[in-house]
This record gives sequence, C-alpha cells and structure tokens, in this order.
Amino acid sequence: MANDSREQGSGAGIASWLVGVAIGAVGGATLALLTTPKSGDEVRGVIKKTAKDVPERMGELVDDSLDLYASALNYCQLVVEEQTVRLKQAVAAGKLAAAKRREELELGGGAVLPFQHK
Repeated sequence: MANDSREQGSGAGIASWLVGVAIGAVGGATLALLTTPKSGDEVRGVIKKTAKDVPERMGELVDDSLDLYASALNYCQLVVEEQTVRLKQAVAAGKLAAAKRREELELGGGAVLPFQHK
C-alpha cells in the first residue's frame, strides 16, 4: 500500500514538473516576442539568414576540428618518437656500462663491491 502511494506521488511530481517546464517555456517565448525590438518580418529574416549560415559554419567547425585533431596527433607522434630515442639511448648506455663493469670484474680478478674503493 505504501509503495502505491509513493509511485503515485512520484508520478504526480514528474507530471507537475513537466507542466511547470511547459508553462515556463510558453511564458518565456511570449515574453521574448512581446519585448523584441524588431518586427516579425525582421525576426524571420534574421532566423532565415542564420539558418542559411548554419551549414557553412558547421563545415568550418568540422574543418577546424579535423585540423586540431591532426595537429594533436602529429604532436603525440613526435613526443613518442622523442621518448623512444631517449629510451634507446638509455638502454645502450646501460649495456655499455654493464659490459665495462663485466670486463673490469673479469680482468681485475677480485670482486670489488660498489661501496668499496680500490
């Protein structure tokens, strides 16, 4: 029984919210039409001009977005290549240091721990 009253209450809440939104939208549109400084013909002309410009603006937006995407992709590729070169250099330096140390240990005969001095 309690669930039925909650379901009815939430349904009524949603319905009243939708009615409020509809009244607000109609009131806002009415107020906008009454207070606009332009005549209906002028407003319709502006709307038509804006509607004609939308495809061109959308095309420009898409082109700009693609250019930005390509630039970002290029930048990321350069960063990855730079980091790859640094990593290869570090690995090569590590291999060289390891080879030198191995040679020192083999030729020196005695094991010298890193914290000991010769």
